[in-house]
Amino acid sequence: MKKMLPDYTFYNELAFDYDDMISFDSAVKNKKKQFENFLISEMNSAADIGCGSGADSIALFSSGLKVTAFDPSSEMLKNAEANSKRMNVKVEFQNYAADNIPKEFDEKFDLVVLLGNTFANIPKGKFLNSLQRCYEILRTKGQLLIQVLNYEKILVDKQRIVNITEKADKCFIRFYDFLDGNIIFNILTFSKVKPSDNKLISTKIYPHSVKNFESGLKRAGFKSIQFYSNLELSAFDKERSKDLVIRAIKTSLK
Repeated sequence: MKKMLPDYTFYNELAFDYDDMISFDSAVKNKKKQFENFLISEMNSAADIGCGSGADSIALFSSGLKVTAFDPSSEMLKNAEANSKRMNVKVEFQNYAADNIPKEFDEKFDLVVLLGNTFANIPKGKFLNSLQRCYEILRTKGQLLIQVLNYEKILVDKQRIVNITEKADKCFIRFYDFLDGNIIFNILTFSKVKPSDNKLISTKIYPHSVKNFESGLKRAGFKSIQFYSNLELSAFDKERSKDLVIRAIKTSLK
């Protein structure tokens, strides 16, 4: 039987190859442009939850915000710190998952982002608490921005291959297993010179639906909630959209 890794262990294992797999510098450039759709002049501070190796954090800092970044993977945080130093940006990094961000960060941020499928790594038992902490660390009128894959479409289509990335010396294949109602996310990495030199890591994914998010966000206290299919704010279509993007605003009355 395939060994399932907890999400933080999975990303600790992936950390060495992660930036190569996602083309880090291009990711920063793309995210900075996409953030233009959400940033307003009143925003001064941002929290990047599930920051990974720091692409979104660096893009937010480069857009003029003071950034605090959170991630449960200690190895990913090492990458993020190295990347921020390399790109000469100042980001505060914290080793916490969304649901256990300390109370000292309450009402500290004008913008909270969880991009790159972060919420798909959060189990159902921690889903509501994670949304609640997002609400609590936002200032009044602050915005929450979530991006996940559209798992309602994925569960219908059951396409196993997510992405194949070819680099100079390595290949990365990201794919799903659909087993007994569960989704297992796998990454196979192998050498192009010697394919037998390979590594397979796997973790469970939690396919939260639009309905789950809408209900959970309302319970957390959000009133203004909008759904899109991408960070360019195209309309969401449950049957066609690849991604689900959510923007929620913390109002003065809960």
